[in-house]
Amino acid sequence: MAGYYQPVSRLFFIGTTQTLIPPIVTIVTPKGSHLRYLTILFMIWIFTLMLYPVEKQPYITTLSACAGGFGIITALDILLLNPKQAADFMSGSTTSNNRTTNKITRFISIFRAALEYQINARKINTPREAKNTPSLPTYYAQGNGSKSIPRNKFLVRETAIAAWQYLVLDIATMPAVKMALSKQQEHDISAPVHKPSPIEQLIEQVIVAIVAWLIISRILMSFYYRLIAVISVALRLETPERYPPLFNKMADAYTLRNFWGKFWHQILRVNFTAVSNFIARDILGLAKSSLLERYTNVFCVFFLSGVLHLTMDVIVLDCAVRESGSMVFFLSFVLGYMVEDGVQAVWRKLQGSQDAGSSGKEPELWKKALGYVWVSTFLTVMSAVYFEPVRKRPERQVGMIPWSVAEVIGVEVMGGLVVVGGVVLMVVFKVEV
Repeated sequence: MAGYYQPVSRLFFIGTTQTLIPPIVTIVTPKGSHLRYLTILFMIWIFTLMLYPVEKQPYITTLSACAGGFGIITALDILLLNPKQAADFMSGSTTSNNRTTNKITRFISIFRAALEYQINARKINTPREAKNTPSLPTYYAQGNGSKSIPRNKFLVRETAIAAWQYLVLDIATMPAVKMALSKQQEHDISAPVHKPSPIEQLIEQVIVAIVAWLIISRILMSFYYRLIAVISVALRLETPERYPPLFNKMADAYTLRNFWGKFWHQILRVNFTAVSNFIARDILGLAKSSLLERYTNVFCVFFLSGVLHLTMDVIVLDCAVRESGSMVFFLSFVLGYMVEDGVQAVWRKLQGSQDAGSSGKEPELWKKALGYVWVSTFLTVMSAVYFEPVRKRPERQVGMIPWSVAEVIGVEVMGGLVVVGGVVLMVVFKVEV
């Protein structure tokens, strides 16, 4: 696909089509319809059309490809694995007045409900809500009692946080640009390059892993999530209650399971788990909650994550499949979980019922500290493989945001704004990390 670029308008049209197909098929076909199976194949074909990059705006390609790939998994869920149909999206008023209600109005109402259900990835405020979805910030409960969140209060806070996150991403992009240009110049003039010592490489890998996973990636995804939330709430398409925080606190990440299952976003959890449950229970016939069934689910979920991120590597970094570290990185956590579970099981056996972990209580401070070291070490080692394509192509990582404010006002001023803004957010809006 290298060398061919598609216009943004074409990508937008294809992406919109990919989004609208599942809810339409859901409400016009019965459960078990053969058309639903053909729809999945059709969406896979559409997805291949979304893989052609957009010139000079790689972040658009990344976002659309992620949405397209995830859309296929979502369609599998609502069309086949946990199938829905029109009757599932009929409100009480729609059902009782179906004789007098205009058919077009009725169809639009059902379609909107089906579309909302589809794009509600974590299934917020539904029986299928993703486990460990963060609760709404306590800031919104101050002086509000049990009332719903005021729309203006939500918009002011989330817009302020999104603006600050944009500035952070802008600063984070600037070093990437300089590094890319520097490496390109060194390559062009064949200048001797300083070879860092093993200690320097280790320190660099630790810093890169921690900053990338706990700061940059979190801020990047939270920014676009907040942008969608602000637009949806401002246009009165959704209520503030439909947009709880995307991430939990970093303090929760003292085990690998907690890192992915509690701290990290749970956008993929519901649909990926639906696929993994189907494979483990329906295809393989494994007993629910058995040891083999649990680890099969873990393998399937991380396999799907690896495939999704492998696609991003091929598109954004323009690297060959064999050069991507995505599959190795994500599948390594299956082994990581096994090691972690084994160590905890042995510890619980030695400690008996007095161990805090077995009683649901928070672990002691020293245990958490040991856990943070374990998680940081595992992420550092495996991220070296995962980030290798980025190291080889640093110029490809500059597309996190569309416009740079730092180029206008300077990095020094931006740094001051980020520091002051961060303090204001913590004091005024009670932002937690």
